[in-house]
Amino acid sequence: MLKATWDLRAVLSVHILRLAAGILVVRLLYPLFFDASPFIIELTDRLIVLALVLWKIQSTRGDFAQLGFSLNNWGKNVLKGLAGGVALLFVSLYSERLYTTVLLVSPTQHPIVTQVQAALSWQELIIPLFLAGIAAPVTEEVLYRMFTFLPLKDKWGLWGGALVSAAIFALFHFNAYWLAEMIIVGIGFALLYFWTGSLITSITAHSFINTSKIVMMYLGVPLV
Repeated sequence: MLKATWDLRAVLSVHILRLAAGILVVRLLYPLFFDASPFIIELTDRLIVLALVLWKIQSTRGDFAQLGFSLNNWGKNVLKGLAGGVALLFVSLYSERLYTTVLLVSPTQHPIVTQVQAALSWQELIIPLFLAGIAAPVTEEVLYRMFTFLPLKDKWGLWGGALVSAAIFALFHFNAYWLAEMIIVGIGFALLYFWTGSLITSITAHSFINTSKIVMMYLGVPLV
């Protein structure tokens, strides 16, 4: 059974330390030695997240395997993740169309979106695909689903934990346009994680959505 060995204070401390460490490294340390590219900045953030979560879980004697971060039944969990990813992709695309056609809201371009739209070859998609299709799904599912969702679930139940963790997931992307969409999709990721007991499932679903959107943008398929 998925159960946190850490409390909500640990969750709050990790989110605060992530922001503080990011500012310290990116704004103060890196400029002393080189001009960090957007890729280096984002990769740094991902590594900080993994290091902080690993530290907190180990300090509370948590077991990553029991928390769903293992390769047990990985084939079945990948297939479940793909199925969930397909369903959530349609939810994501529909919500974006709803924003633009009904609410008349225009999206704020993400740097990765801009990079994909400017790509002239598949080789230029390597970095966006790595960041959005691998780095983001792994670190965000570890942070928001495993680390943030579990203690919230233990305190407020499955749906309360899924909703609040999804709201935190959405708010940390600092984009009002994607707020409702990311909350809905975030709830979906949390439920996939809980129902299968595997973080591989939610990582796969997350990766499928991000990768699909990048490929669609590159091929000129409209998302909205």
